[in-house]
Amino acid sequence: MPSYLVNSAILKSGKEPKACAEGAVKMFSKGKIKGVELTACYCCVTENRVSFIFDGPSKEAILHVVQEQLDIPVASISEAEEVSVLP
Repeated sequence: MPSYLVNSAILKSGKEPKACAEGAVKMFSKGKIKGVELTACYCCVTENRVSFIFDGPSKEAILHVVQEQLDIPVASISEAEEVSVLP
């Protein structure tokens, strides 16, 4: 499955980035979300945003999970490929 980098839009007032990221991780770890895999999660408190790396079948499937199931506004979704920086 391809990997996707998802950057949130600025979160709604009252939503803390770290709590939002932890909530997403918790939903995936409990098996509440099917069809895509969360592989990494990052939060930026100063900008009130979160970013994720997902493996999934399509950009549309990732968008559905993030917006509908995680209730996180999306600024961008890009197909991504990991590049190792270590020798």
